[in-house]
Amino acid sequence: MFDRVIKINGVGPSTALAICSTFTPEAFSAAVFSQDVDTIKTVPGIGPKSAKRILVELGDFVLTTDTLDAVSQTKQDALLALESLGFKKERITKVLATCKSDTTQTLIKEALKKLT
Repeated sequence: MFDRVIKINGVGPSTALAICSTFTPEAFSAAVFSQDVDTIKTVPGIGPKSAKRILVELGDFVLTTDTLDAVSQTKQDALLALESLGFKKERITKVLATCKSDTTQTLIKEALKKLT
């Protein structure tokens, strides 16, 4: 996570270390996935502009460890499927946050109903 964050323009070693100290990799991935500016702003030294820049540059950040829980993986799979259908990522993430399904297939179906 540190190596990925340090590559962002305007994020130095101390800020990257603060991000790693504030979030677990899973929590950080969830905040980036949901584009949650307020959560990123909780890191000392990061304001609204920096938080938005981090979210924009890490828009495709996916945690690649096996510790990612099944619910997040299901939502990530649904997001990728809906993106391939041409929907915008911002809109998809908002809709997926309101969906209650527990499998990828039913989650995609529920999200499609809400997106159309």
